[in-house]
Amino acid sequence: MELIMVKKKGCMPCTQFEPFAKNQALEESLDFRTVMREDMPEKIHPPYFPFFYLYQDNKIIESWGGTSEKKFLSVLKRTLKNEKKKS
Repeated sequence: MELIMVKKKGCMPCTQFEPFAKNQALEESLDFRTVMREDMPEKIHPPYFPFFYLYQDNKIIESWGGTSEKKFLSVLKRTLKNEKKKS
């Protein structure tokens, strides 16, 4: 499973939140990578930044955005728990 963070050039919240997101991904044994908004086609730009995708088996299983640590942890834990139940 992989956590993808979409960020944009000059986005201070993205820069500040990235270490937290990366650390949480590592703690949950998730692959982590960032994608720059500028490298994405215009039609698939997320509505705000940073934006996150939890990706598994070539599909997005969850997406959310913002810099709330509480929301980030809640979405991540809930999604991982649900995926373990499916296994």
